[in-house]
Amino acid sequence: MEIKAIACDVDQTLTDESAMLDLHAVEVVRCLEAGGVPVILVTSREYMTAGSLSTFMGACGVVAAEDGTVIGNFWDFFQGPTVLGDCAKIERGLAVLRNKLGDQVTIFPWPGRICSACLMRSPTYSAEQGNAILVENEVGARLLDSGVAYLLIDADTNKGRGLREAAKLLGIEPENIVAIGDNFNDLDMFAVAGYSIAVGNAPQAVKDQVDYACHLRFGGGFCEGVRHALEQFPVPGVYVPFSEDTGPGPTDQSKQQKLTTKLKEDS
Repeated sequence: MEIKAIACDVDQTLTDESAMLDLHAVEVVRCLEAGGVPVILVTSREYMTAGSLSTFMGACGVVAAEDGTVIGNFWDFFQGPTVLGDCAKIERGLAVLRNKLGDQVTIFPWPGRICSACLMRSPTYSAEQGNAILVENEVGARLLDSGVAYLLIDADTNKGRGLREAAKLLGIEPENIVAIGDNFNDLDMFAVAGYSIAVGNAPQAVKDQVDYACHLRFGGGFCEGVRHALEQFPVPGVYVPFSEDTGPGPTDQSKQQKLTTKLKEDS
């Protein structure tokens, strides 16, 4: 396999469970980009958040946001994102779920979502139960459990379809992409990519369906996954520094405390 890009999830793949970015992972992203390997963010986050994160991290700006529903290159200021889903399905889906489940359906009040709705994970109904309601009412939408929230999207869209469209923006084929993620909503992305990697915090059922399962969790798993991919499929000119401690990084509390202390001493 010839690696031409890395595609990765964001929450609990580049971050820890508190949504704090792993600084080692950011360094790895920048090294990949410097070596000519673009990093595509494929995430449940909305387009503006995903695009901003990509540019601030030093990635290429190409993102598949809202679980592959909204695709674009954030660096292309004159071309807006492509929307793959049907927003009317999301509106009908919300109406049906609210009618059936009432106050159990809570929407995160995050602005900027283009063609999806982010719902609070509920102890009173599962994504499977929600999907049964949507199918029964022939809405054409589905719920995905990202492990962080429920995402209501067009049933005809997913991270796999989103990755295909993102690859077109870079002029590459999906089979030349290594995909790294942490949960069930990443399986469609894994199926499309040429090589799939699950970080250590992924459920075992997800790890059972990938080419490589990391030992390290969260951002440390991303770093491990990239290291493994480059060992399996070396890319000339790409140098990514790794150490024995390329693990949870500064997002680990003890390391964060050490980093904070060092910054205070240096100042």
